[in-house]
Amino acid sequence: MATIIPFRASNLITPTFIANLDGDDYEVRITWNISAQRYYVNINAQDGTWMTTVPLIQTPPARDVDTVLWDILQGVLIVTLVDPSLWPIPLSPSGIGTRPGTVIEYTFENFVPSTYNGKFRGLHVNETTFRITMPTDPGLIQTPGSVSRYLNMAAGIFNVSTLIYRNGCFEVNP
Repeated sequence: MATIIPFRASNLITPTFIANLDGDDYEVRITWNISAQRYYVNINAQDGTWMTTVPLIQTPPARDVDTVLWDILQGVLIVTLVDPSLWPIPLSPSGIGTRPGTVIEYTFENFVPSTYNGKFRGLHVNETTFRITMPTDPGLIQTPGSVSRYLNMAAGIFNVSTLIYRNGCFEVNP
């Protein structure tokens, strides 16, 4: 279950909250960098030990999947999105779009059968299509779900927990 923390930007105070990441409480402070003209997320242990500082990046909304085709010869799923005008998702805060040939971690949700749900690394083909290598055919889709790209600001520091920002709120998942 995700903990949702609304974010209110401020030039007068530093927004701060406590997040439970990998079973321990950490202080998360959001600071403004005047040179970069952007916010940064600072994570410190309760004793004040600095853990990481990363730019505040927003996770884009999930996109509905139009089709998923299994290519038996190549052992890949070929995924096409419903609304290609909302893709590609920027790879970095600089706004550079996803280029063909880029490998991206996608999260599949709300698919039936559930063998499709989960995190997969996929090869970005173009604005509407990406490919995911699968060892076996995951089966016939009964209900197509959605695909997201969660931009986890705690990645590499915490093993299980995620810290993402979207819709004006932080989401902490244990």
